[in-house]
Amino acid sequence: MHHSYWAPLFTAALLVSTAASAYEETGVAHGGTIRGRVTFLGRPPNPRATLVTKDVTACGKTHIDDAFQVSKEGGVQDVVVYLLDVRSGKKWTDTVQPTLDQKGCHYLPHVQVVRDHATLQVKSSDPVLHNVHAFLNGSTVINMPVPPATSLVLRQKLDKPGGMQLKCDVHAFMRGGIFVAASPYYALTRADGTYEILEVPPGSYTIVTWHEVGGPINEPIEVPAGGTVTWNARVR
Repeated sequence: MHHSYWAPLFTAALLVSTAASAYEETGVAHGGTIRGRVTFLGRPPNPRATLVTKDVTACGKTHIDDAFQVSKEGGVQDVVVYLLDVRSGKKWTDTVQPTLDQKGCHYLPHVQVVRDHATLQVKSSDPVLHNVHAFLNGSTVINMPVPPATSLVLRQKLDKPGGMQLKCDVHAFMRGGIFVAASPYYALTRADGTYEILEVPPGSYTIVTWHEVGGPINEPIEVPAGGTVTWNARVR
């Protein structure tokens, strides 16, 4: 079954708990699986090409907008699918020191999910000045100039769960995203739009999507003990 609801991006703030206690690793007995696919609703937009007029040697003459990466079959890559307000369960497997690089005036990775309270390692492989600016629901979380020094690593603690939009204040066409997860019950869609969330404690949840420019979706979902449930979504 496909769900095709969309809303302004700022409403994602309502879908991230602000009062939830810290996640507890307790282990999972008879955990279930959620899997599915996220596709684009309607005809995908043609990638917009921006003429580059500054730092052309590093950035190239044109920049192709990569916010929506849609496969030929309609699958959307880099959509975060997660469960809201899970207080306990499986162990984290995420690194506590994720990395954000800037190369060819692109963010690498373009979108990533990091665990709450992780320390982001920010660096640049470009021989030009960048300024990493991250917004969470319109409020600045990161505002960091990154000079052209490949050996330099800057650090930023991330302790506000939710999806952040990335941009560069020097190169306005640079865009990306970081999602800070309050629990390990999330997945980032693959190139074909598929995803899988494992070891989910049996029970009732709210499943939510986040995309750097697409509207969020949220739906109730029931996960059976030891079973698998399919949840598909359509974004735009």
